[in-house]
Amino acid sequence: MKRLLFLLGGGVIVLCLAVGGFCYWINIPPQIKIPTPVMPEPNGYDYFVRASAAYVRDSKGVDKTTDLHFMPGKRYPIAAKETWLKQNAKALHFLRKGLRYPALHPPTQPPYDPTPSEIQFPELARTLVVESHVRAAHDDWRGAVDSTLDGLKFGYDIQRGAAFTTSNIIGNGVQEISLGVLSQLLPNLDATLSRQTAVRMERLYKGRFPYFKTMEVEKHKEQADLLVLMNKDELPQILEGVLNVLDPHISRWQKAKLFLTSKRTLLNDYTKKMDAYIAEGRLPYIKMQPVSASRNVFTRVWTSFDKNPRWNWARVQTNSSLIMTMLALRAFRLEKGHYPARLKKLMPEYLREIPIDPFDGIAPLHYQLQGNKYLLWSIGPDGVDNHGTPITNLNERGRARHLFLSPDSKGDVVAGINMP
Repeated sequence: MKRLLFLLGGGVIVLCLAVGGFCYWINIPPQIKIPTPVMPEPNGYDYFVRASAAYVRDSKGVDKTTDLHFMPGKRYPIAAKETWLKQNAKALHFLRKGLRYPALHPPTQPPYDPTPSEIQFPELARTLVVESHVRAAHDDWRGAVDSTLDGLKFGYDIQRGAAFTTSNIIGNGVQEISLGVLSQLLPNLDATLSRQTAVRMERLYKGRFPYFKTMEVEKHKEQADLLVLMNKDELPQILEGVLNVLDPHISRWQKAKLFLTSKRTLLNDYTKKMDAYIAEGRLPYIKMQPVSASRNVFTRVWTSFDKNPRWNWARVQTNSSLIMTMLALRAFRLEKGHYPARLKKLMPEYLREIPIDPFDGIAPLHYQLQGNKYLLWSIGPDGVDNHGTPITNLNERGRARHLFLSPDSKGDVVAGINMP
């Protein structure tokens, strides 16, 4: 009997030690080194924040959505626009001062949503739109172009070093606002200004922050967040949140397994999944393969990226590539009296390189000379060259039939048709 009690007691002790050891093991904080970026001094981003703080919101309707279609003076008086621009002279001063310096988003601190300053960045971009309208109304086409290119550079600078939400939504949004106005200015530009604008756009475009770099920043941001949660022992609450999102889509065993997974395993699984997204982001658009879903339900929720972000990035870059090429083509025709037979004729006088189609990632934009006109297009998100047949939404009317694109759109993105 004593021997049995001794064995049972010993078994309980061994079990307690095993359970204690297991609990200790799964809670060992992971060791991971997160790179710290070297911030420029001065940092243009700091001036963008100051510009946002100085911004005076429009209260009289000088900056409605219809203004983006370049109608200076038709609906909103130029005098009202000029008055509002004077109120924002300080904001524009800080914004342009920031554009003179290298800009890098500072390391993100919790909470990770865009800051109030960043949320207001598109409003600053629209201030440049209004400025462009005013300058165009006074036939200052160079000044009007300068305003839009400042907005385009602002959009590129916002993305540099920024995590996913700020880069993909705010940065791309600011670029799109500026590109929409620039495309409307194009018919009014002479040969010299068309050529100079194409050159400036090409320089800005080459210096853009790559999509995969944004995903790298996102990975490091979330790694830092997870480390803080793990070191504060707040991970159980986070796991409960994950279960609330997934329930009732997972089994009891999966729930139990989640809480029995070590912190190191959770972080390593997250890192591997993000590395897969980064590798996908390096591939040409047409070569992308869906990243397989993680077996770890925690990682599956924490990295729920679909194809929309990469599509949105490619869509905005396609607009930029098309407009840049259209400017070079306009300069070529005004100077030589005709359009080139091939895009390569634009090199190196008008463009250093023919832009690669962002929806392809390997081949350049497509071009076809059609008498005194031309057809210029990207293969679009379906990855198929439809020989310049534009994406068409049959359930829409007017220009909307060609403007509302999606990752599943069929057809090509054609210059002058599928562009804002």
